[in-house]
Amino acid sequence: MLVLSLLAGLFISLSAPQQRAEAAVEDHTNATYNMQGGGNKWTTDIPQILRRGFNVVSLQEVGPRPPGTLTWTSNYLGGTANWNGWRVQEYQWRPLGQSRNWYIYYIRTDFSGVAGANGGRVNLAILTRDHPSQVHVARPAFYGNNGLPTSRPALGITLGNTLYFSVHALATGGSDGAQLVENMAALAGNQRTWAAMGDWNRRPRDLSIRRGWHKYTVGGPTHQSGNELDYMVSNERINSYRGWARGYGSDHWSVEFRKLAANAEVELLNTHDNDRHMTFQNSVSGTRLVSGPQNGDTYSGFEFQPAGSGLYRIVSNGTGKCWSDNAGGIILWPCNTAGDQLFDLNYWSDTGQIQIRPKNRTTCVGDDSDFGWGSEIITTANCHGGETRLDFRFDEDPGGNPAVVF
Repeated sequence: MLVLSLLAGLFISLSAPQQRAEAAVEDHTNATYNMQGGGNKWTTDIPQILRRGFNVVSLQEVGPRPPGTLTWTSNYLGGTANWNGWRVQEYQWRPLGQSRNWYIYYIRTDFSGVAGANGGRVNLAILTRDHPSQVHVARPAFYGNNGLPTSRPALGITLGNTLYFSVHALATGGSDGAQLVENMAALAGNQRTWAAMGDWNRRPRDLSIRRGWHKYTVGGPTHQSGNELDYMVSNERINSYRGWARGYGSDHWSVEFRKLAANAEVELLNTHDNDRHMTFQNSVSGTRLVSGPQNGDTYSGFEFQPAGSGLYRIVSNGTGKCWSDNAGGIILWPCNTAGDQLFDLNYWSDTGQIQIRPKNRTTCVGDDSDFGWGSEIITTANCHGGETRLDFRFDEDPGGNPAVVF
C-alpha cells in the first residue's frame, strides 16, 4: 500500500523511511521533461525517452489527464476539491515498446479550466518503472492573505531511500524555487537523499540553494528562448553527473542525466576564467590550447580515450589529433603512444568538476591567470589551485553507457 505524506507546517511521516545505506540518486536513470500540455507527446516523445534507458521521468505541463488506467486516488490533502487542496492519482500504463506496465503519479495543479480536453494542462506527474513505497506532496512556497496557495506544490515519490520530485516553478521568473527546494528537503529529512527535477523557470546561477546542495545542469539552453530552465537539484554530490538536452515536440527540451562515460564527447570549461571553452584556434599541428569563446567553436570538443593503466588520451573531435604536453603547454599533435600524450583524470571533491594531470608531471592542466579569450592553457599549474578546476558539458549525445570514466 502506498503511503502519502504532505508537508503542512511540521512534516509528520506516516511510516518510517526505509533505510538503505547504498541508496543514491543515480540508482535510477533520471530525466525531466516539460511536455507543453501533454497530448500526443505521451505516445510519441515519452516512449523515445524510455527506450533510451530512463526509468524515473519527472514531467511538467502533462495535460488534463495522463494515459492508462486509474488505479488509486488519495484523499484531498486539506482544503477542498478546488485549488486550495490537492490529491494524487496513480495510473498504470504500458508505453509503446515496453513489455510491462509503468506507474504514473499525477497531481492536478492547474484549476484554470474544467479537467477535460480544454482545461487543466499545467499539471505535474512522475513516470516510473518501479512501484514506490511513498508518494509525497511538498508544500508550495507562497500563500496569499486568504490562506490559499499562489504557487504550485512539488510531487514526489520514494524509491529505496531516495525521494524524486517533479517541480514546476512559477513562469514569472521562478521566484518560488528556492523555498520549494527547502520544503522538499524538509520533507525528505536528514537521513534520505533527494533529487528535484523540473522546469525552474530561472537560470541555475539565479536559483539560491544551501551550501552542500548541488545543481546538475546541461550548461546550455533547454528552452527555445535560449535559456537554461530545466535541471536537477539534489543533496547528493555526484561526481561527473551532467544533463544532456534532447529536443522532442515541446518548447522545452528533455534533460537526461548521465555520468561521464568513456569516449563521450565533451566541451571543457575553464571555471577559473568565466567558463570559457578550452579550444584550438585551428587544426595545424603545434597549435596551442587556449581559452576560447564562451559559446565554443569547431575545435572545442574532446573525447577521453582510455589508454591503459588508468590513463587517457584526449582527442580533439574537430581535428582527430591529440593533446600533447609540450614546454609547459598543450599543443595539438598527431596521436601516438608517447608519454606526453597520456593524462591522468581525477574528480575534484565537489560536484562534477575534474582535474587533468599530464603523466610525466606532478602539476596539472590549468589557466596561466592571464584571463580572457586566447589566454594559454598550461600544464604547470599547482594541482591544489582553483585554476585546475575544470568543468565539462556533453558536446554530443553521451549515449546509453552510464559507467564512470575515472
